[in-house]
Amino acid sequence: MGTGSSFYIHTKREGQEPTLAIGVVKEKVLQQPQYQLHTVPNALNGMGGQQLFRFTVNVNGSDRVIPDLPANVEIASKGDETYTGNPQAMMQVVDSMMKTAKDELGRESYNNMILKVGEKQMELLNPRYAEEKQRDRTIKELVDHRKETDSKLDKILAFMQELTSPTKKQNP
Repeated sequence: MGTGSSFYIHTKREGQEPTLAIGVVKEKVLQQPQYQLHTVPNALNGMGGQQLFRFTVNVNGSDRVIPDLPANVEIASKGDETYTGNPQAMMQVVDSMMKTAKDELGRESYNNMILKVGEKQMELLNPRYAEEKQRDRTIKELVDHRKETDSKLDKILAFMQELTSPTKKQNP
């Protein structure tokens, strides 16, 4: 990934719509390597570490600085963002996100069943809970019955108004 190449940034935050930004690398700067203290290369020669780059990427006309991306990986994630210069690698990220969402949707009917069964079990275990649920069902039934009665009454009133309307009366 060098200057002028495409750069892909995928952001996925909980509760928000995921975004994909495609930019162009303006600058790629080697940063100080991060040394790891307890690795085999360190034990053998006292050296080691990972080369890190700082990228400046132009996305939609604005420059964005992305620090500390390792040099030896094709794709990197930090927090809720994933970075790559390879569109196929980013397609795998998006495909994985979609697969996870599909799996969760498949579990929705199972989770609904668990909630229904749990409600019944709670009613068996907790008499107060059962009373509250029965009260809620009764209130809902009464509200529904009231709405149905109001609708029928509105129809009757409209019919009576139609019968008594002077435009409907015919002269003998």
